Amino acid sequence: MIDILLSLFFFIATIAGLATSLMVLFSKKYYSKSFFLGMFLLSLAVVSIYNFYLSANMFKEFPDLFTITKSFIFLAAPCSFLYVRNILSPNNKNKKYDWVHFIPFGIYFVLTLFVYIGSFTESKVVDYVGSIIKNPFSILTLTIWLFYVFFQTMLILNYDLKKFKGNQFHRNKVINWIRVYNLMILFLFSALFVYHFLLRKIDVVDISCYFLISTVLFFTVGWLYFRPQIFQDEEETFDFVTDNTLLVKSKEIKTSLPIPHELTMEKKEDYLLKLDYVLNAQKLFLKKDFVIRDLSDETGISVHLLSNLINSEFGLHFQDYVNLKRIEYFKEKINDPEWKDLSLEGMAWASGFKSRTTCFRAFIKHTGKSPSEYFKTIRINPDRTNAYYFK
Repeated sequence: MIDILLSLFFFIATIAGLATSLMVLFSKKYYSKSFFLGMFLLSLAVVSIYNFYLSANMFKEFPDLFTITKSFIFLAAPCSFLYVRNILSPNNKNKKYDWVHFIPFGIYFVLTLFVYIGSFTESKVVDYVGSIIKNPFSILTLTIWLFYVFFQTMLILNYDLKKFKGNQFHRNKVINWIRVYNLMILFLFSALFVYHFLLRKIDVVDISCYFLISTVLFFTVGWLYFRPQIFQDEEETFDFVTDNTLLVKSKEIKTSLPIPHELTMEKKEDYLLKLDYVLNAQKLFLKKDFVIRDLSDETGISVHLLSNLINSEFGLHFQDYVNLKRIEYFKEKINDPEWKDLSLEGMAWASGFKSRTTCFRAFIKHTGKSPSEYFKTIRINPDRTNAYYFK
């Protein structure tokens, strides 16, 4: 029963891995960033064919040609390393030498093909080569793969996120994924090394090691299914400003709409007072689904007039204006003892934002700073001013 389940596990891993790797490899838009990731997935998927051959061969004889697929394990470590390097150092000068990483795979593939073809003869040379390459998990091979993981880890540890010019929030997500991915690869090759070092029973090692490999494949494919933007390294672009301490207006703001001529100055002042009271005193902007219709109902001002008034007086659309109020509230509460145990996501939620992403976008749009950077601020002379100054 266990053998049948194991065969089914390897079969599903093969189908899922091949489908996902081909999708990633033929993604034209993100080809440069996803090629080595696709090759990594393809290598594990092809090795899963050999896994299936090992587990199912006891029920039904399969062609020995399947043994050639085990050579693809030599693609996993270099492809993983090159994928991380391309994400963290896209302008690396050594790209022209990437082909060197695939020489071991080429050699092992030729040898396995040679042994398969030679199996139809009774050559001693073929038998000798076959005994050497019977198990790809030699101590030397696993040591080289661990060196790949070591350099991959060093790339991540030495990566300086502060030097990245772009969407820091998304980049931080990518880095977090790369760290998880690296730990997964580190666990895989370390487990293979220790297992092979302690147990020299080749048959047991094969099944156990390949089970680990297919498990890593499932993990990666599952993550790709639920979070494809992480792999593709997609990021949204925002307009950044040079003076981060000043409140700035987004370039996306359209031309201000004029206040209707029939609205007198006294009436406009009255409306502005109502607007200020409803938003600041009642803090309706803390409501997650706060819309202009809610503000209209509270103030008794028509939706059209409110939209024109906010646009004319503040140069902002309604949603931007509400988000600005939430940002001001966020800055007021950031040093509040009640917020000391809140995460960034909790602070964003407490300020009226629906999500951490929405909060981040609003901060970038209005201040040019991400919310996390406010954690590094200090208040100067709190008795005389509420201003925050960046370190």
